[in-house]
Amino acid sequence: MVIYMKRRVGCICLFLLFLGSIFSAGSVTIIDSNDSRYQRSIQIDQSDKDEQHTYIPLMRLDPQTLVKWESEYLNAEKAYIDPSLNEVVQKTDNYSILDLLKYVPSERDQGRCSNCWAWPSTGVLSIALFVQEGVYERLSVQYINSCGVKIGSDCCEGGNLEIFTRFYRNTDMAIPWSNTNAEWRDKYAQCLTDCETISTEPNYPIAAIRTQTIETHEIPEDQAIENIKNILHQEKGIYFSWILPDMEYRNDFSDFWDDYSEDYVYQLDWACGREYLDDGGGHAVLCVGYNDEEGTENDYWIMLNSWGTPRWRPNGLFAINMHMDYDCTALYSNSEIYSFNWQTLNITFGSADEAPDPPKIQGPESGKAKMEYTYLFSTVDTQYDDVYFSVDWGDGTIDEWMGPVAYGGEIELSHTWERRGDYVIRAKAKDVNGAESFASTLEISMPRTRSYQFNGEENIPFLFQLLKMIRSLSF
Repeated sequence: MVIYMKRRVGCICLFLLFLGSIFSAGSVTIIDSNDSRYQRSIQIDQSDKDEQHTYIPLMRLDPQTLVKWESEYLNAEKAYIDPSLNEVVQKTDNYSILDLLKYVPSERDQGRCSNCWAWPSTGVLSIALFVQEGVYERLSVQYINSCGVKIGSDCCEGGNLEIFTRFYRNTDMAIPWSNTNAEWRDKYAQCLTDCETISTEPNYPIAAIRTQTIETHEIPEDQAIENIKNILHQEKGIYFSWILPDMEYRNDFSDFWDDYSEDYVYQLDWACGREYLDDGGGHAVLCVGYNDEEGTENDYWIMLNSWGTPRWRPNGLFAINMHMDYDCTALYSNSEIYSFNWQTLNITFGSADEAPDPPKIQGPESGKAKMEYTYLFSTVDTQYDDVYFSVDWGDGTIDEWMGPVAYGGEIELSHTWERRGDYVIRAKAKDVNGAESFASTLEISMPRTRSYQFNGEENIPFLFQLLKMIRSLSF
């Protein structure tokens, strides 16, 4: 998709005068062409606007949730930036991966359901399925909307990419939109489709899935842009989420969506530094491409929304400025929350052994009775599930299924052996789906013998006893 935005002030003025002579007062909405939020102006008949104005669904998020999600974002695995693509990225003026996604624009409509996050997430998953497996399939959004309760995500409620990956680590499969009851059914947020009624046959097994954060914060703007482009050139979809801090911003973007065509670029960062208020919210969309011509005026990211196809947006697309403030923040209390977040998924399709690896046990292998010793337990789960640990200390004491511990983490447990002797620590891991690992062991010793010193020499108990016997025999 190529979008041209050459401003001709003289033509616009003449055009506005022409329209003013045709329409009566109040029949035309004229948006100020000098408004820095838009790169061009547009005029729409008010009656047409009223007919096509749609309900705009956003996630209503409390600040505590935003802080939690930002922590997950910052602590997520960093997306791999492929250095072999640097030259291609530098030479490419415009690029799109939209043709890698199978979708019907008019049916990509979340309606009154506040699950915008599930649409770009499923889009990233669908693109990966086509790129990796050659399967050009429209995947179900209804599936996670109805079945997300299994991991604590309610129907038509807000969410993020980490919740999405947690769901698919739990289900281990994606299912087609064409499965029974898997098509989008919750447009009016009635949530009447029971999870058990959605057919999971056929399906596409997922061996591993995890969230990755694309680095755009606290780095130069050109590097942030290059990182985003690099991911797109890897033929990966990008999950983009942002904060709409207050009602003015929400209304402004809603008007842009309703009143502007896909040819116009929205200046997304015009409200940086505003306080996040109770009427603020969040939204998430799928980044599928960019335009980056010589200079900066015509540079933008191409975004696929989930708000259907208003009259001016037949493909459900919109464009945002590429040269934005990537460190833009919203204010909450005395802290700042990043407004713009860019992520993708690391996905492996196919069946996988569900059980975690046998745990690794780290700690002392010898010690003294009646003293406490600490051990670290960790494991690798091929599906990146949270895990629990069960530890048999070898003296009749068992710490059973301690956790959960997130993927890549470890748990610290301490124990005291009351008697001297040799013991075997035996540990197992179990993921959140109940799959148990084989046991691993570590032999330890609480020595039975005591050590002695003789005139500052090393501990040699036998020599000490021999010298005592010689002394008793001397005259």
